[in-house]
Amino acid sequence: MKKKWKYILLVFVLLLVAIGGYALYVFKFKEYDVADPEVDEIIEETYTIELPDGTELVVNKDGKIVEEKKPAEGSDSQVSKDKEATAGEEDESKSPNTSTSTGKQNDASTSTGSSKTPNSTTGQNSKPTVGEIKAKYTGTFQSLQGQAESKINGLIGQAASEYSSKKANGESISVGYFYSKYVGAANSLEASTDATFNTLISVIEQDLEANGYDKSYAQSFRDEYEATKEARRNALLSKAKEMM
Repeated sequence: MKKKWKYILLVFVLLLVAIGGYALYVFKFKEYDVADPEVDEIIEETYTIELPDGTELVVNKDGKIVEEKKPAEGSDSQVSKDKEATAGEEDESKSPNTSTSTGKQNDASTSTGSSKTPNSTTGQNSKPTVGEIKAKYTGTFQSLQGQAESKINGLIGQAASEYSSKKANGESISVGYFYSKYVGAANSLEASTDATFNTLISVIEQDLEANGYDKSYAQSFRDEYEATKEARRNALLSKAKEMM
């Protein structure tokens, strides 16, 4: 009796191994013809990094900047910068006229003015804080996240369309095919988004260092990005399960 159960258990284990091995083959090793120009177009589409000063960096899937667009004259960001420059020039033109008296009054005024000038100059040229530098890139990250989500939604839409088309035409639905095609595409898209994110982080790190801060202050952006990416991945898997 014991031998019989041993044989049954052995057969059961072998079946599990065989099923697991076949599943591994179907999902990981079996090759499928997954070429699709529409999917490739989604993956190959460039990202646009919108910097705080209005400059736009066009980045390819490898994270390389292929085009840099400066803000046009008359744009909101350019007008704002011009106003700041004009205000600064007006302040400088007014400062020499603050003391017009003669004699001792002029000397006193000059002395007083000279003692105050460094402070006022320091106030005008004071460097931004770490928080201010990071805050001005909030919109940039939101824009990048929006572009990433748009691409993912496009990929999901393409998968749903293909699935519905095959089902309507009575074609067999291969789970392995869809897994290989769209998980592979999602991984490629994630790699492209990562590369663009790293390009943006490099810009922020340079901004921090230019103002005398350590680039490690940008780490919080990395942590937030990884958390967002994990949530996005889970949402994508949930949608895939709903479709299947």
